Amino acid sequence: MAIKAIIFDIGGVLDKGNWKEHYFALCNEIGIDFEVFRKAYLKYSKDATIGKISSEKFIELIAKDLNIDSKKLMQTWIETKKKVLSENQEVRETILNLKNNYKIASLTNIIELHHKMRIELNLYDIFDFNICSCVEGVSKPDIKIYNLLLSKLKKIKPEEIIFIDDKEECLTPADSLGIKTVLFKNNVQLIQDLKKLGVKI
Repeated sequence: MAIKAIIFDIGGVLDKGNWKEHYFALCNEIGIDFEVFRKAYLKYSKDATIGKISSEKFIELIAKDLNIDSKKLMQTWIETKKKVLSENQEVRETILNLKNNYKIASLTNIIELHHKMRIELNLYDIFDFNICSCVEGVSKPDIKIYNLLLSKLKKIKPEEIIFIDDKEECLTPADSLGIKTVLFKNNVQLIQDLKKLGVKI
């Protein structure tokens, strides 16, 4: 069956900003051990990713756990994130080429603060539509977000869709719905895997 839609994760695929690079830099700037920071981060990240709490509240709660000033943490967070946030130009070119023949969308887990940064960088503009966890109130790998994707694609069948992500656990629910999947490693591998699935690039 011919492919009609190709869906991209953004973080680690189109946005090549490495989360570890960001958070290690953040911890270095504020003088906090990474594992201590990670423990506080994971405590609240789920709620921030689905928009249950604002980014301001998210950072405030982390700052409280770390016993540091929340304003300083917010400022350092933004500064260090902006240094690593960048678009993978090769993937962008691939997406633009695919747009000639396929419906192209994004499906991404993101906190509100980083979502706003992506908007400023126009990272969402090349897609026909975007599903962002902090806006929809649900995140990968919850099956609900994949069903939301299918509802937005309307008449396109699951087997006519390809979903690309750099995390295998986020591909599993898509597989279970009949959506074809590609584990992203780099743009060369991506193009090869898409061609194997019959995609014209």
